[in-house]
Amino acid sequence: MIDALLALLVLCVCVSVGAAYMQTASRVVANHRDIQREFMVLQLRQFLASASSIEVAPDRLEAVVRHELFTIEQDKNRLVKRGGYEILDENVDRVMFYEEGERIYVQMDEETYQIY
Repeated sequence: MIDALLALLVLCVCVSVGAAYMQTASRVVANHRDIQREFMVLQLRQFLASASSIEVAPDRLEAVVRHELFTIEQDKNRLVKRGGYEILDENVDRVMFYEEGERIYVQMDEETYQIY
């Protein structure tokens, strides 16, 4: 009888630890896209901070960094930095760049981020 109660106790502990693990894993999976976007925004801010000139068009952003021209634009379902081909974000439906005063924004899938 004691062996059965001990086995039941161990099983209950294992189930509760497994449930907590699954709950944490589901949160990480659900927030993955948000985290990737936050890194993309930080990466763009750092890159544009070192730019000597920036040109904004609705479909692209052109920046001169260390005398080299880079273009940030949508390529299929990705936001990429050309001057090479660096993928900044994936699973993007629509990207639009715009300026308001001295600030530069990127709108991606109905969300707006200030990048400069």
